[in-house]
Amino acid sequence: MEFNLVNLKITVKTANPATLGLRLTESGTEFSAACKRVACSHATAACGRCSRSDGCAWHDLFSQALSADPAALKRHQKPPLPFAFSFPFPEASHENNGILECGLVVIGKAIPHLEILLEGFETLLGAYDGLERCEIVAISCLDYQGGLVPLKGNGSASPPGNLVVLSADELLERYPWEHSRLAIRLLAPLRLMSDGRQLARFDFSRFACSLMRRVSSLAHYYADYEFSCDFGMLSRQASDIVCTEDHFRYGMVSGDNRRSAGVTGCGSFKGEFSGLMPFLVLGSYVNVGKGAAFGFGAFEVSTYHF
Repeated sequence: MEFNLVNLKITVKTANPATLGLRLTESGTEFSAACKRVACSHATAACGRCSRSDGCAWHDLFSQALSADPAALKRHQKPPLPFAFSFPFPEASHENNGILECGLVVIGKAIPHLEILLEGFETLLGAYDGLERCEIVAISCLDYQGGLVPLKGNGSASPPGNLVVLSADELLERYPWEHSRLAIRLLAPLRLMSDGRQLARFDFSRFACSLMRRVSSLAHYYADYEFSCDFGMLSRQASDIVCTEDHFRYGMVSGDNRRSAGVTGCGSFKGEFSGLMPFLVLGSYVNVGKGAAFGFGAFEVSTYHF
């Protein structure tokens, strides 16, 4: 599987980690505009009318261009963005005095444009500086063992040549497959939609199906890879999974800010996971659900129970 990713940790010094973290989850349009200012010398021009869109780094990252293949378009529909941030939500942010630890996973064909994403993020923080007084103090990438390889120490957002690129194949080989029980912990509010409404409870089947759509779409659009599995069979397998411990809840993370509302908590499950494991493992890097690119739907999966 030629499905590679880079997993970064960005350390930000700020006067208010909780406020900044929540603000960054809502920064999609601002981040896109910041990256466009970095990447494009014609940032005020409409992309649809720009003669330079072919080969444009910003266009590759943010256009979410649909596939020209009708079958692929029917299967994957609109592509997701080729990256996923993670931010500690307010209760976790208070624990780190003046520090906000942000994650950024960049997928496949977007990896060569990593510098633009980092510079765009730095530009975005600069726009917030008057309110939150924030700056990037370190950037590291994570290796297969979770060890940190420093990428930043001189005030530049540009990544050096020692960037660690992770292979999806190797990530999957390192995970045990024989377990019939596993646990899921939501690290950020999960926002899954059904019939135009946001689900107020954790539903494993809908969670797994959303994961399969997201991971397979990222693989198709940004890694030229198609999963050969029977998605109908996996959907039926997901519907048979039983929740044995349910500690999930629905609510708003910050006061009455409905934009931060979602399912949080953890739970344990039993059943047949073998066909679902690639999506569960890879999905833990790229988040799931509405707002996944900007931190919502972050989760971890493990074989221990709560």
